[in-house]
Amino acid sequence: MKRALIIGLLLFGMNAQADPGYETVLELKMKAAYYEVKAQLEAGEITLEEAQRLWRKKLNKLRKEEAN
Repeated sequence: MKRALIIGLLLFGMNAQADPGYETVLELKMKAAYYEVKAQLEAGEITLEEAQRLWRKKLNKLRKEEAN
């Protein structure tokens, strides 16, 4: 599970950096949330499991905001 999260976060990061074109507000908010969780994880403030929960929670919140 840890490897899957790390790989997923890395792929998301690489995908986000590789796209030089137009980015929507939702994509920019997702990037901000990603880097916020990543910084907390790397600083040792949260565990990997907490990072996974926090990431899912933030994504769900952003998707709900986008739907409204």
